[in-house]
Amino acid sequence: MIEVYHNDKVIANQTLDIAANHHRAHVTLPFSLIDGNTHLLKVGIVGFPDILAMGLITAHPVQTPWQYIKESYKQPGFMSLPKQASHRYESLEYQLQAIANEASSLNVKDIMTVHNVLVEGYEGRTKFPKFSLPQFEQPRVSIIVPAYNKFELTYHCIASIALAFNKTSYEVILADDCSTDETADAESIIENLVISRNPENLRFLRSCNRAATIAKGEFIIMLNNDTEVTSFWIDELINKLDEDQTIGMTGSKLLNLDGSLQEAGGIVWENGQPWNVGRDRNPMAPEFNYAREVDYLTGAAMCIRASVWADVGSFSEELVPCYYEDTDIAFKVRDAGYKTVYVPHSQVVHFEGQSHGTDVTKGLKRYQVVNEQTFRAKWFKAFRNNGKASLDNMMIEKDRNVDQRVLVIDYASPMPNKDAGSYAAIQEIKLIQSLGFKVTFVPENMAHFGKYTIELQRMGVEVLYSPFYTSVHDVLGKRLAEMDAVYITRYAVAEKYIDYIQQHSQAKILFNNADLHFLRELRASLRGEVNQKGLEKALETRTQELAVCQKADAILCYNATEHAVITSHILDANKLHITPWVLEQKPVGPAFEQRQGIAFLGGFNHYPNVEAVEYLAKDIMPLLYKQRPDITLYVYGSNMPVSLKQYDTDNIKMLGFAETLDGVYHDHRVFVAPLLSGAGIKGKVLEAMAYGTPTILTEVAAEGTGLTQGISTLIAQEPQEWVDAIIKLYDDRVLWAKFAENEQTLVAEKYSVEHGHKAFKKIFASVGVYSSK
Repeated sequence: MIEVYHNDKVIANQTLDIAANHHRAHVTLPFSLIDGNTHLLKVGIVGFPDILAMGLITAHPVQTPWQYIKESYKQPGFMSLPKQASHRYESLEYQLQAIANEASSLNVKDIMTVHNVLVEGYEGRTKFPKFSLPQFEQPRVSIIVPAYNKFELTYHCIASIALAFNKTSYEVILADDCSTDETADAESIIENLVISRNPENLRFLRSCNRAATIAKGEFIIMLNNDTEVTSFWIDELINKLDEDQTIGMTGSKLLNLDGSLQEAGGIVWENGQPWNVGRDRNPMAPEFNYAREVDYLTGAAMCIRASVWADVGSFSEELVPCYYEDTDIAFKVRDAGYKTVYVPHSQVVHFEGQSHGTDVTKGLKRYQVVNEQTFRAKWFKAFRNNGKASLDNMMIEKDRNVDQRVLVIDYASPMPNKDAGSYAAIQEIKLIQSLGFKVTFVPENMAHFGKYTIELQRMGVEVLYSPFYTSVHDVLGKRLAEMDAVYITRYAVAEKYIDYIQQHSQAKILFNNADLHFLRELRASLRGEVNQKGLEKALETRTQELAVCQKADAILCYNATEHAVITSHILDANKLHITPWVLEQKPVGPAFEQRQGIAFLGGFNHYPNVEAVEYLAKDIMPLLYKQRPDITLYVYGSNMPVSLKQYDTDNIKMLGFAETLDGVYHDHRVFVAPLLSGAGIKGKVLEAMAYGTPTILTEVAAEGTGLTQGISTLIAQEPQEWVDAIIKLYDDRVLWAKFAENEQTLVAEKYSVEHGHKAFKKIFASVGVYSSK
């Protein structure tokens, strides 16, 4: 018997036939949950301790279809009923904020007009209030909206473009194919609308091609007139093209009117049959929410570089008048050497079938069947190895140009602006991707971390999270079979899953120790007076950590010291590797004379950083104040404990979290890291190197960085040594410049993307996971 829980209380139960292969149960919700709010429901089996599944359910008390009650939209509680209401609210908020900040060419009246238009809907519309589109002298994007009559749809579509907030400049070109309704007078209703009006009826394909000849934009977006767009839909498409010049086309996620998924990119199977990926699934499901290469992008909302459009010869004439032109051009774009990429955070609602209907035996819709044969004959060699059409195959074949598949497991989604470990995790994921591998990431806490999760998805990482997956073990049970390798960070995470992975798959296990925990604990316990309790804990950690090392197929360490320590215990040097660290290029900083003070940065959830600041505040800075009261220490870092605020004095400023690292490393003359314990490599020190900011370090802080005493840094241990070093480097312009230059040389040689790519290729090859890139 299954039970359904809400707030851990049973609200329904259902007996299932255990002999059946598939189970379907209909459960009636209590009236208390049919309130329009979202509730988390969980499903379990009586007598079984684990939850089988969970999901967010929203049940509205008003179930009447919107078209019958849309006249009530001004009544409280009704405007928010359509599935698109949340998108409209967001757009309204963004637009009003831009107007308030004088960053918009639109006015409040226009915004309120288009918002009301969308809320009222297109069905039965006979009145068309005037509004304006923004005007740009040189728009980056030209949006082509083809139309033949049905102005109520076109008007609704263009109103949604006006309401949706985007930072990218654009123009809207209405491709009017000799319409006889209000479309013929659209420019008098919508100000700043560009018109491409055909001299004769050209039908869809030729109408789009003709409109493209007057496009001013660097990019061309084809947008069906039976659509409603959402905020940032343009920005997401363009940002992906900007970040990778090898991408020729991008496409949006399409949603149905009921909020379900209509299309998340397209597959063309080995028989030439095209499929919409994810049809009618949950649009928030992780499998459909990461950028990826696809066979084709829907013509309902697709973006192409204008230069590529010209190179491939626009939509193919042999497909006149319509259908398969979007599939065909995607194949032409790839044939020209470019990628075609689905971009899930560009979201467009598509009122499917409104333009040409759904009956393939009459009207323009019949060309769907005719052009299918033309397309298959033309591109047979390109799709013949694309697999057989099936729902199971779709979940694998939806990813194109993937060599191998790697599951990455860590304790949480990386937050690169919060700690160095997160920065390293992002760079390592990028390096894995650079090998041509698909990366699937699962955080042990199963949490969707908002913008941090979305940024991973934008990178092309499939992120698995609750409620779609309930635990890492749930992920392993469902997805481990498709993985060629599992990359696990931190021994406390790895020890929970490494046995299961080895027992249930052939996947190779690469263990990144992040830092050698027992070495860090030993150093802390043995510093000064021996902490016997801490020492016992360190030895216990050593046993656990080395057990994971013994089981892993490859062990990744950030420095040679840890490499040597692990080797001395497990006696197997062949599976140990130094983990490359990639440093991104930084802007050039101010000159020596324009900088003031010294800086420290660290995430304070990591105790060695707290310890270092206390050492600075108690032992070093009071001595420095006696000799040089003009030198101020600025302390930055996330999660700064209240206890550290007490050290805020005339020459110490406890500033806390820094939104950007530019100020940390550019505003100040010297970066200091008096770490007394710890292990691994210190991201804060590497960032200082990348910025060209000279450093003063302890031996622990310098470990693994490549920095050398007197050549590229100063090493200090005792408080007076620190004071002497700070004064020396702070005042000596020549030495400061020498260190800055030598740091940059080291960064170029040891911390480049190219170096990291080669290192990761070698590491994965060592366990039999090979790359073609």
